[in-house]
Amino acid sequence: MKRRFLLCTMGATVLSTGSRAQEKPVVAYLAARSPGTDAHLLAAFLEGLKEAGYVDGQNVTVNVHWADSRYERLPVLAKELAESRPAVLVAVGANQAGLAAKAATQSIPVVFGIGADPVDLGLVRDLARPEANLTGTTLLTQLLDAKRVELLREMVPGAKSIAILINPTNPGAAEQLKAAQAAADALGFSQTVLRTTTEAEIDRAFAALDSAPVDALVVAVDSFLIGQRARIVAAAAARKLPAMYPSREFVDVGGLASYAPRWVDMYRIIGTYAGRILKGARPSDLPVQRPTTFELVVNLRTARTLGVTLPPIILNRADETID
Repeated sequence: MKRRFLLCTMGATVLSTGSRAQEKPVVAYLAARSPGTDAHLLAAFLEGLKEAGYVDGQNVTVNVHWADSRYERLPVLAKELAESRPAVLVAVGANQAGLAAKAATQSIPVVFGIGADPVDLGLVRDLARPEANLTGTTLLTQLLDAKRVELLREMVPGAKSIAILINPTNPGAAEQLKAAQAAADALGFSQTVLRTTTEAEIDRAFAALDSAPVDALVVAVDSFLIGQRARIVAAAAARKLPAMYPSREFVDVGGLASYAPRWVDMYRIIGTYAGRILKGARPSDLPVQRPTTFELVVNLRTARTLGVTLPPIILNRADETID
């Protein structure tokens, strides 16, 4: 009897261990925006995960959760996902997503994708050695916002005034605006700051330009504004307003020009980082990645519609033109 009991117990243990071995690790993917705007970025993340040896549904389960640009939901969603104890928590699409993930867990590995400097935000202490349980990618947007103002001068050399469209609730907004205004001051632009946090505020901001017009527009990097790119591009087009945008997704829906890293490349890196962590790497051993290449994308069809003659310096510098 004792021998049979022992054999049964051993058999049950083997079955239990085998069952656990067959369980797939879970990656929780928290995106600030929606599949309507960011499905291509999720696809890039999955490509990176595959490069690291993991395919969703085969040897890993990716649970995707969208905040649909309702950023107030991010802390709740991050907390719920942390409580489900995934192997990796991915937080992308907004600075707020990274902050929510950091607040939700100090033990689960987190891979973030944000725009601002993660040191300034308090996500990590050092880009090269992130420490703790977080790592990821950053666009260092405040540097790029200044560059976009400079490119706008080259694109519309006769412009004297610009509007700067920004979301003041973005945790990096103050630094973004400071950089953009400093560049505008250096180039002699008079400035109108358009602060928008809702669709209605975007409409009101552009309507205000009807009575106080400007010569050109620069849009700051922000998750909400990127999600509203079709509305923003349409409003600029209705006013024949040349604009420099923070991602090529604006140009794809008719915007004039953008200067930015290739976002799909950054999301692919996030996927490879998630895969490396699944294989045993610690977030503290993975330096926060910054973009190394940037692309200027120009929509020639939009330029003709706006009546803008693009200078040769812009056309020669463009990495891609859309016609």
